[in-house]
Amino acid sequence: MPKPDRRLVPIVSLDVVGYSRLVEVNERQTLRLVQRGYEQLVAATIGNSNGKVFKTMGDGLLAEFQSVMDAVEWTTKLQKSLHERQIPAPGGGFFQVRAGIVLADVLVNGDDLFGNGVNLAVRVQSIAPPGGMAITKWMHEYLGGRVELDFHDVGPQQLKNIPKTVRLFVWHPGGLNEPSNIAAVAPVPALKVSSRPSLVVLPFDNLSGEADQAYFADAVVEEITSTLSRVRDFFVIARNSAFAYKGRSVDVRQVGRELGVRYAVEGSVRRVGERVRITAQLVETDSGNHVWSTKVDGQVADLFDLQDRVAAEVASAVSPSIRRVEVERARAKRPETLAAYDLVMRALPHLWAHRMAENPHAISLLEKALELEPNYVLAAALGAWAHGQQVVYSWSDDVAGERRKGERLLEIASQTVEDDPTALTALATAMMQLGGNVEQAIAFCDRALSLDPNLSWAWMRLGFGLTYMNRAEEALTAFENATRLSPLDPFTFNIHVGMGLAHFTAGRPQQAIQFARRALAERPGLTWPYRDLAVYFAHHGDPAAARDALDKFRYQRPPMTLHSAADTLRFMSPSLLSRYLQGLKMAGLE
Repeated sequence: MPKPDRRLVPIVSLDVVGYSRLVEVNERQTLRLVQRGYEQLVAATIGNSNGKVFKTMGDGLLAEFQSVMDAVEWTTKLQKSLHERQIPAPGGGFFQVRAGIVLADVLVNGDDLFGNGVNLAVRVQSIAPPGGMAITKWMHEYLGGRVELDFHDVGPQQLKNIPKTVRLFVWHPGGLNEPSNIAAVAPVPALKVSSRPSLVVLPFDNLSGEADQAYFADAVVEEITSTLSRVRDFFVIARNSAFAYKGRSVDVRQVGRELGVRYAVEGSVRRVGERVRITAQLVETDSGNHVWSTKVDGQVADLFDLQDRVAAEVASAVSPSIRRVEVERARAKRPETLAAYDLVMRALPHLWAHRMAENPHAISLLEKALELEPNYVLAAALGAWAHGQQVVYSWSDDVAGERRKGERLLEIASQTVEDDPTALTALATAMMQLGGNVEQAIAFCDRALSLDPNLSWAWMRLGFGLTYMNRAEEALTAFENATRLSPLDPFTFNIHVGMGLAHFTAGRPQQAIQFARRALAERPGLTWPYRDLAVYFAHHGDPAAARDALDKFRYQRPPMTLHSAADTLRFMSPSLLSRYLQGLKMAGLE
């Protein structure tokens, strides 16, 4: 592949001050502030100063300029504007950014810049006072008397991953004689770890022995960070903050303290000839324990496809891995210390069990979570799903009551779900199982997948929705996507339940039997798929096996009739429901 070009350019690195804390206080307001600030103060002005943003990272950005003067003057105007506006930030204080400016020799790859010069800009920015900027000694000498800015000499600084100390000068629009500004130059204390899971993707090591391959390792990290950022089950630190650890041997526990995160993704990229190997692992920062790891091999000619594959695989494995560890963390807590989030984590294993004796425990825990946080959208959506399970698996003799409770929770969740893929999928699941609008449920799945294309559960629920609408072949494609994305997912057996129903819908009862049996073998003790199996055996012409499967389904359940089954399964299209009920009748249900 061609070697990247090199260029000497002024680079500005911007970073939102205290972004992790602001998101923890009020995520929605913080994101609106950042977006509005970018649109009004950056995108609308930077072109007029001969600048161009070449990378955005959620809580910051990197921009290049045609001259040092352009970079400094634009940054000065930005910081003065924020200082004058005094925009309130969530939790008190004002919305501020830090800025670092360097003149750097960088690698150019398309519209992106890489290399130690970019790294230096990020490190210099970390020394800047909140609301101000930091520049190097060379930049300060170059500016001379060309700008009327009162820079303060903070002396030689040891910057992360920079072999020599760098003498820096800092400036703030309000002056640096204020204690709040001077204190900002001091080392930043360790951040408090969020009560909910947070993660950082650390820069991957370039093990190729070729400096030019470093940009590809950076691109892999950026793609993984971007992909994981769509997963709303945990908070992902922006790449700009993670970049400060590039090339530095650091204990992951120190990273956890400095960034306030529970988990870190580490990895490496190695090129040998025309082959590339990418490895990645998920580490718990407080203990240093490895939770999950993988490696992906490919050809140099397929580098971009390869990084997409790695990002998708990491995202599909990291999410359930973190969820599993978070469940164990919640179980280890004393009951009196449980927050709403912990109660949801405790409820998940009971929901995943898909068993009549377990489901009421999930409902109880989710009700307690909603008592603590009445508008907790995920708790409400999962609670609606739990009541949906009571209905669809014939676990309750009060179907109407379960529906009322589930529909009330559906209403709460649907009002505030917005862009949470997991909650959207739980909503879709509950809506189907409670007998609601299947087309609307499919739309929720589509919306979840537009936000997080790697969410296996959403693909699975989409498959069920399409099956209920008699779109069996499309449904099988969705189930296959779910299977590919769920190596560690607790719902794998349910994917096979769905594939069995899709084959039955398409008129293939023998294949349906195979998938239903496979699901039962994967989850010993499960009984509700026997209802499907009874239908499939009946249509396959095996009445004895159909009766036996129906008996296993009815054991210890409330009494069921064809009429009650029709009400329970009313989410199915009329033609599918008619064939399904016919199978139950042939199996002996009256």
